[in-house]
Amino acid sequence: MADKEATVYVIDLGESMSDCHNGREESDLDFAMRYVWDKISTTVSANRKTWTVGVVGFNTDGTDNPQDREGLEGYENISVLQEIGSMTMSSLRRLRSLIKPSHSSSGDAISAVVVALDMIEKFTKKLKYKRKIILVTNGHTPIDDDSTEDVALRLNQSSIELVVV
Repeated sequence: MADKEATVYVIDLGESMSDCHNGREESDLDFAMRYVWDKISTTVSANRKTWTVGVVGFNTDGTDNPQDREGLEGYENISVLQEIGSMTMSSLRRLRSLIKPSHSSSGDAISAVVVALDMIEKFTKKLKYKRKIILVTNGHTPIDDDSTEDVALRLNQSSIELVVV
């Protein structure tokens, strides 16, 4: 039987992601999303119900995440664009329409990773899964590093691999 996988993509949708750098003619977001779309498309084409995907955007114009709804501070401008679940062609098309640069630059990458971490922990519980968070950013927005050690400890305790692109 194939391994179960839970992957959450945390994507910087800030206005700086619409800029072009390093001599490219495409935006930082478009350039980074080529990697993400390739990975998600591979998941869709494999058609395995045990390969699940979620997507969180930060530096978004709006806010839509469980932590903010619970009244916790520091989770503004972070939106869950897709809950963890099987990815289909229709959900991929819907997701493509949501991935675009915002007019905001106030959303914290570490807080967005916490949102993704909670999503994975709630979805996988204590079951055997390969857990992964892929953070996609150009690094042009400030990061609140007050809780990085606590977040790193939680990632390790939950056996979640963090990949930064």
